Amino acid sequence: MLTQALEALDGEEAGEDERLVARIRAGEAALFAQLYRRYYARTFALAFGMTGRREQADDMAQEIFLRAYQQIGSYKGRSTFATWFYRLAVNHSLNYCRRERRHQSAVVMSDADEAHNLEINSGVGAEDYISETLLRQQLQEQVRQALLTLKPEMRVLLVLKEIEGLSYEEIAERLSCSTGTVASGLSRARQLLARKLEKLKGKI
Repeated sequence: MLTQALEALDGEEAGEDERLVARIRAGEAALFAQLYRRYYARTFALAFGMTGRREQADDMAQEIFLRAYQQIGSYKGRSTFATWFYRLAVNHSLNYCRRERRHQSAVVMSDADEAHNLEINSGVGAEDYISETLLRQQLQEQVRQALLTLKPEMRVLLVLKEIEGLSYEEIAERLSCSTGTVASGLSRARQLLARKLEKLKGKI
């Protein structure tokens, strides 16, 4: 029952997207703001996962929406608008990171991600909580730093799988490749990330 309800909800949202797109293409450009609000959170999550910096992530997200607005006339309805949009978002994020990679040899994380902060456990003393929180933040920081050293093609696979929680099929759809390619790419990306983290071990 829950699965059916979720599928029905997805269908309703897809239908609403189609109606909005049709009206935007007919000249009601202001309605694009509704698509912006609907898709911003996940677009920013993708951008932050790829860049590791809030300002850069916001810049990337804005560029993605601008590109989507400019190219909305090319949407033919062969897939859902969400599929079309996220494919555009992933492609743009890859191009953005490749461009950044050419300009700098390494990226250093500067922002702490507040989204994964530990919740205070009333059964833990303040000193223990602070110590545990700092350790967890340092570990998260190391993971992000290691992630940002990977090539964009490897990084996007980990972001889509581990951060966004997409299935192999969903990732393959967004990257326009086979699930086998996704599986082998993720395996290599995880191995590379593990080696990067091993080198960072002991720096906490």
